[in-house]
Amino acid sequence: MITQFVEELPKGSSTPDFIRKPIALTIQEGKLAIFKAIVTGIPTPTVTWARNNGDISDPGRYQMKYCPISGEHKLEMPNVSALEEDVYKCFACNEFGKAVVTATLNVIEVGFNKSKALQQSRTALREKTLDFKNLLKTRTEREKPERKQGEPDEKVWEILLSADKKDYERICIEYGITDFRGMLKRLNELKREREEEQAQFVEHLSNLKHIEVKANGCAEFEITMDMKDPNSRIFLYKNGEMMEFGDDTSSKHSLKKVGKKYVFSVKDLDPDDAGLYQVDVEGVNIFSTEFKAPPVEFLVKIQEVTALEREDAVFECLLSQPFPKITWVGKNATLQSGDKYDITVSEDMLIHRLVVKDCMQVDKGIYAAIAGIKSCNAWLIVEAEKDAGAQGRKKARKSTQAGGAGVDLEKMARKQQAKLQTGREEILGSLQKAKEEKEASAQEGEGDGVVGLAGRKESTVKTSSPSAPTGQTGQSGETGQTGKLGQTGETGQTGTTGRSGATGETGKLGQTGETGQTGTTGQSGAMGQTGQTGKTGQSGAMGQTGQTGTTGQSGKTGQTRVTSQSEETGQRDSSSLKSQSQLSSPLEGHIQVTAVDESSGISSPACEADVVDKSAGSKQDTKSTGQKPAEAVEAELVGDALDAETLLSQNTKRSRAGPLVPETLVEKGVHFICGLSDVSAILGQSAEMVCKLSNENYDGVWYKDGKQLTSNDAMTITKEKTWHKLTIKNCQEECNGKYRFEADGHKTEAQLVVKDPPRFDLDELGNFSEPVVIKVGQNATFKIAFVGREPMKVQWYKDGEELVDDTSIKVEKASDHSRLLLGRCQRKDSGEIKIKVRNEFGTAEACTSLIVLDKPKPPQAPVEIIESSAKCIEIKWRHPKDDGGSPVTNYVLERQQLGRNSWKKLGEIPRNPTYRDTDVTHGRKYCYRIWAQTAEGLSDMLETDDIMAGNKAYPGPPAAPKVVSAFKDCISLSWAPPANTGDSSILGYNLEKRKKGSNLWTQVNPGGEPIQAKKYAVKDVVEGLEYEFRVAAMNMSGTGEPSSPSEFVFARDPIKPPGKVVDMKVTDSTYNTLSLAWTKPPVVAEVHGEAKGYFVEIRPAESIAWTRCKSSPVTMTSFVVIGLRSMAMYWVRVIATNEGGSGDPQELDNYILAMPPPVKPRFTDAKMKNFIVIREGNSARVTINFEASPLPDIMWMKDGMPLAKRVTVSNTEGASQLLIPSSERSDTGVYAIIVKNLVGQETCSVELRVTDDPKPPGTVEVQQNVPGTLTVSWAPSPDEKRDDRLHYMVSEHDSSKRTWHTVGDRIFNNSYTAVSILPGREYSFRVFAKNDMGVSEASVSAKWGITKKKDKFVVNMPEAESCNFQTPPKFLVPLKMHSAPEGYECYMSCAVRGNPEPRITWYRNNVSLSTDPDYHITSTCGVCSLLILRVGPKSNGEYKVMAENRLGRAESSTTLTVRE
Repeated sequence: MITQFVEELPKGSSTPDFIRKPIALTIQEGKLAIFKAIVTGIPTPTVTWARNNGDISDPGRYQMKYCPISGEHKLEMPNVSALEEDVYKCFACNEFGKAVVTATLNVIEVGFNKSKALQQSRTALREKTLDFKNLLKTRTEREKPERKQGEPDEKVWEILLSADKKDYERICIEYGITDFRGMLKRLNELKREREEEQAQFVEHLSNLKHIEVKANGCAEFEITMDMKDPNSRIFLYKNGEMMEFGDDTSSKHSLKKVGKKYVFSVKDLDPDDAGLYQVDVEGVNIFSTEFKAPPVEFLVKIQEVTALEREDAVFECLLSQPFPKITWVGKNATLQSGDKYDITVSEDMLIHRLVVKDCMQVDKGIYAAIAGIKSCNAWLIVEAEKDAGAQGRKKARKSTQAGGAGVDLEKMARKQQAKLQTGREEILGSLQKAKEEKEASAQEGEGDGVVGLAGRKESTVKTSSPSAPTGQTGQSGETGQTGKLGQTGETGQTGTTGRSGATGETGKLGQTGETGQTGTTGQSGAMGQTGQTGKTGQSGAMGQTGQTGTTGQSGKTGQTRVTSQSEETGQRDSSSLKSQSQLSSPLEGHIQVTAVDESSGISSPACEADVVDKSAGSKQDTKSTGQKPAEAVEAELVGDALDAETLLSQNTKRSRAGPLVPETLVEKGVHFICGLSDVSAILGQSAEMVCKLSNENYDGVWYKDGKQLTSNDAMTITKEKTWHKLTIKNCQEECNGKYRFEADGHKTEAQLVVKDPPRFDLDELGNFSEPVVIKVGQNATFKIAFVGREPMKVQWYKDGEELVDDTSIKVEKASDHSRLLLGRCQRKDSGEIKIKVRNEFGTAEACTSLIVLDKPKPPQAPVEIIESSAKCIEIKWRHPKDDGGSPVTNYVLERQQLGRNSWKKLGEIPRNPTYRDTDVTHGRKYCYRIWAQTAEGLSDMLETDDIMAGNKAYPGPPAAPKVVSAFKDCISLSWAPPANTGDSSILGYNLEKRKKGSNLWTQVNPGGEPIQAKKYAVKDVVEGLEYEFRVAAMNMSGTGEPSSPSEFVFARDPIKPPGKVVDMKVTDSTYNTLSLAWTKPPVVAEVHGEAKGYFVEIRPAESIAWTRCKSSPVTMTSFVVIGLRSMAMYWVRVIATNEGGSGDPQELDNYILAMPPPVKPRFTDAKMKNFIVIREGNSARVTINFEASPLPDIMWMKDGMPLAKRVTVSNTEGASQLLIPSSERSDTGVYAIIVKNLVGQETCSVELRVTDDPKPPGTVEVQQNVPGTLTVSWAPSPDEKRDDRLHYMVSEHDSSKRTWHTVGDRIFNNSYTAVSILPGREYSFRVFAKNDMGVSEASVSAKWGITKKKDKFVVNMPEAESCNFQTPPKFLVPLKMHSAPEGYECYMSCAVRGNPEPRITWYRNNVSLSTDPDYHITSTCGVCSLLILRVGPKSNGEYKVMAENRLGRAESSTTLTVRE
C-alpha cells in the first residue's frame, strides 16, 4: 500500500515503492529467517521494520541490515522460534509518501524445548550408570532449620501459596494450624517474596488448577504462564526431587504446551505417585499442588445402563474403604448435584450413587466414577420411544429408573463394614497383647510408687519430662470432677480431687505449685514428698510433674485420651481423635489401660486412647496443641511407648519407695462403632438419630445444644443392645440444632436440619393429575395449592418449555397456590402441563395433561389398489395422522363414475380402512371420496385417482429358450416362466422357430394349442439347417410379448470337441498388455472336431484360479490380453471350443512377465542442451527424455553430490524433470542424470548456470604512460568473484566524433591499453561488465586530453545533450488467443521492451505460475514465453503476463481454450 503525502509531486521526485517485496516464509524452528526488500523513490526512502504483535528492538533476536551494492534491506532472525511467528511489516518513507508491505512468518515447531539441564542429565544417564536421584538433584541444598514443637510443617506454606482462599480453612485444619490470623500474616509476607522472585522470569501467572484424576486414569494439573524468556528452563519436582518429563503422552510424566497454557500429567497412577508436586522456572517456585492417593478399590464397579427417553438412569458402585466423596464424570465433564444429576452417598460412605434424571438422547455416552487413583466407567444408552404414535410429540416424564449395580449393594456393604470392624479389632487386640507383655516384663524391675498410667502416659507422650518419685498412698477418697487437674505439690493425704485450683486449662497450663490437700480425702498411707512440677509451654506440654498415687474411687481422674482439640477446650482428658461415623477407617478402635493402687490392689482405668486413621481432608493435626498425631500415638502404642515404666526409666532418676507394682489388670472400655450422622428431615415428619457402642452394658445421655434430653411426647429415646436411637416426632423448626450423645466420656455429635420444601396435598395432587379435556377454542384452567417456606418460585411448563404471561397465557401466583389459564386453546396446545415449585430446601413438581378435542385430519394418501378386476375394485387407505383426540368411529365414502357429474353415496364403513366395491362395470373408471368420522365431526375429504375396473394385463416375456440337446431330426428346448403373469395365471405357451437368414417366424405347437409344460421337443426340422427359437406366454387377457431368440443351433448329430491349439507364442508385451498368436488345431475324424472359437485364460503366479479374459469365444487365432499388473508374473493358456464342447487347454512353457522387451537406457533428445543459463530468482527446469525397459532407476547428482532438498525431481515413463522453483547462484553446477535398469545404464550431464545482470565495475581511471597510448583501469565488479565467466567491454569516445565505439571486448582483467591517441582531443571511456545473462550499466571515466602545441583556435561546440534511454515496459507483440487439444503442449509468447529490463511474471486466473512445475517460463532478449507441458481440463482460463520495472508496469492477457 502506497500513501502519497502531497497532491502533486515535484519534477524528478517520486513516492516510495517496492521493487522487491518480502515474501511469506515457512521455516523450521531453530533456522535463520530472512526477509528481503528492495525499495525505490526520490529522495531515497528510509526503511524500517515492525511486527503486529510485539516489538523488534531486541538486537539479539532481530537484526536489520542493508547492502549498498545490491540495495537490499534485510531483517534477519537467527534461531527462530514459535515466539517470532507473526505478521511482519516493512515501511519505506520519504518526504512525499510512504509504502507498506506485509509478510507472514510461520514457524514449524519440532517439539517442546527441554531444558539443557534435563538433556545433560539424560545423556549422563545413558553413558554412566549412576544414582538417578543424585542426577536429578539440581537444587541447592538449603540448611533446613529444626522445626520447633508446635510449628506446622514447611510443606503447608507451599500448598497455601498456590491454594484458593476458599481452601485455607480445610488446609489449616488438616495441618493443625489454629492461629489463623498469624497464618494469614505470614502467608502475605511469603506471597510478596514469592511474587518478587517470580517477576524475574514470569510476566503473568493465572488459571492455577490443582491436580486431579481424569476419566482416562491420568492425573493432571495446569497453569497459564507468560514467561519473559521462552527459553527459560522448566523443572518438575515431587517431594523436593526433580522429575524427568517429556512432551509426549508415552512418558510417565509429561508436559503439554498449548499457547501459554502448560498441562502436566502423570499416567499409570499408583500409590507411590502421591506427594507434593512443584513447578519451578529457573529455580523459582511457580506452583505447588499436593496429590493424595487413598488406598481405596472398587468392589463393585458401575455397570452399563440402558434407559428409555424421559426415564432416570442410575449408576452405583461399592468401595472397599469409606470415602466421603468421589468424582463423577460424564462425557469428559465433571458432574455436580443439581436439577439434572443427583449424587448421593450412603451413611457408611461405601455406596455411591449417580442418578441421571430425565434421560434424553444428548445424555448418552460414557460416565466414569473416580475414587482416589482408581476409576471405572460404563456406557449410558438412551433408547428412543418405540411407540410410533408418539413420534414428533414431546414425551411425558417417566417415574421409573433404569440401571443400578445389579447386586444387593446394601448387603455387600454390611459385609464389608463387618470385615473392616474385624480388622480393627484384630489390630487393637494385638496392640493390647503387646502392651500386657511389656507391662509384665516391667514388673520384674525396680518399682517406684504407684503411678497412674494416665500421668505417666501424659508425661511420656506430651512432655517426656522426668517425674519425682512418690511415696506410698493410702486409700483414696471419692473423686470430684475429673479432667481438670488441681495444683499438685507435696502430697500428704490424697482424697477427692474436687475442682481444680488456680491452674490454667490443660491446653495452656500455667506454672503449678506445690499441691496441698485436695478435697476431703480418705486416709492415705505414708507418702514421700512429690517433686514440684515444672512450667509448661502454651503448647500444652507439661513440665515435670509429680506423680500421684491412684486417685479417687473409680479412677476416672487418670483417664486420658489423645486429642486434637484446640487449646480452648481446657480439659486434660478432652476426647482426642474423636470417632466420627462419616470419617471412620480400618484403624478405628479403642484402647483402655488401667493403673493399679498398690495399697488396695484395685485397678482403675487410668488411660484410654482412641486410635483413628482419619481420611484426607478431615485429619486433625495435633502439633499446635503439643500432642502427637494419631499415627505417632498408634506407633507408640505398638512400640516401646506402650511400656510406661520403661519410658519413665529413660527420662527420670528413680528410687524405689515401695513394693513392686502388682500385675496390671486390663479391662476393655466402650467406644463408638458407628457415630451419629447429620440428618435432614421434612417439616412435620419424624427424624431418627442412631449410633452404636461397642458394649451393650453402657448407657448414654442425649443432649441438644448442650441441654440434656429425655423421652416425652415429642421425642423418644430407645436402646436396643448396643444401638441407641433418638426419634423426634413431628419435626418443627425449633428442632433444628446440634445433637450429642455421650457414653463413658465418649461423645458423638450430629446436626439436625428441618427442611420445609414445597409440598402438595396428596388428594389435590390426584385431582390435578387428571387430564383436562376441552374443545377447540375453549379455555383451560389449572390450579393447585402447596405449602412450604417462603420465598417460593413457581414455574409452569408445557412439554418442557416454560410458560410466561402472554395474550393467551396467564399465570397467577399466590403464597399458597398458583393458577394457569390458557385461552382459546387449539389442537396443537395438547400436551404435558407441569408446575414446578422451588425454595431453598428443594423442588416439588406436579404433572397433568391437556387434551384439546378437534375434528380429525383427513385419511392419509396414497390410496392402495388391492384389486382392480372386471368384477370388483378393492382399495385401502391409512388412518388420519391426527384423530383430533377422539377415536375414528366410521369412514364415509362416495363414488363417481368417470363421465358423470353425480356422486353416489356408498354409506358409512366401520373404522377398518378398506373397501371392496363389487358394483362396477368392466372397463369403466371410478373415483372415490373418503371422510373420517369421529365424535367431533367429519374430517376433510381424501379423493382418489381414477381406477379402472377390469383392465387387461398381458403376461411378460419368458426367458430365452435354452437348447437341451440337438440331433438331425429333433431339437429339445426348455425355458423359464415370465416374472409378470398379468391379471391371471399362465394358461400355456406359444413356441416359434426361424431359419438362419430368414425373417419369417413359424409356430411350432400344432393346431395353435398352447404348450402346457415349460419344455418342448421340436421334430419339424431339416438336417443341416440352423435354427433359432422364441416363446410367448398366454393368460386370460391373451398372448404376451415373445421372449428373446435362443442361440442358433444346427439340426445335426453332436460333434466332437476340438483338440489343442498349436504353435502358441507371445508376439509382443508391454507393462499392461500381452499379445498372443497360435495356429488352429487340426481336425481328426471321430476324435477332434473343427474349432469354432477360442477361450484365452490367465492365472497370476500367486493364484491357483484361472480367469477367462473374455466371456465369449474368440474367433481369431490371436488375442491381446489387457489389464495386467506391471512386472507381475502370469501363466497363459488357450482352449479351443465348438458346439461339441471345449478341448484340452494349451499352456505356454514358461510364465510371462508383464513388461516390454528389454531395452538398454538411451536418451532420445536429438538436440539436447548441455549448457543452460537461468536468471537468479527464476525457476529452472531440465527435462531429459529417454527410453528403457524394464522401468529404470533414475538418480540426479549435482557436481557428484546428492541434490538439495528444495530441488524437485519428477519421473514419468520415458522422461525425468528436474525443477528448482526459485534458483539461486549456489545452484550453479553440472547436473548429471543416471538412468539404470537390468540391461545397463546411461549417463547425461547438463551445466546449469544461475546468474543475474552483472553489477557495473567500479571507478574508472585513465593515465598516459607512453605517448600515443592510454591505460584505462577500473575497480572490479562485485560479481567478479561470484561469476567466473564475467568479463569486461570497453567503449571509447573521441571528442572529434559524436558516437561511442567498442575498442575492447572479452577482457578478463581490470585494465586496457588504448592506442592511437592524438593530442588535442578529449577522450572518454566506458567500461561494461558482461556475463552470460547480459551487460551491466557503464562506468564512465573522466575526460582526458592533451593540448596541441599550435596556434590557439577556439571552437564553440554546442554541448551535447545526454540521452536517457530508460523507458517503462511496453509490449511490442502482445499475447494471442490460443486453443489447444487436451494432452498436448501449448506455447505462448510475446515481446516486451523496457530499460531497465523489466521483471516478467506470468499468471493464470490471477495466480502466479512461477513455482508451478507444469509450466516452463523463459525470458530472453525481450521475448517472454510460457510452455504448458501437458494441457488438461484445469488449463482453461485467462493467462496474463506482467512486465514491471521502476518506471512502470505493463500487462498483456489472453485466454486458453482446451479442446477435447
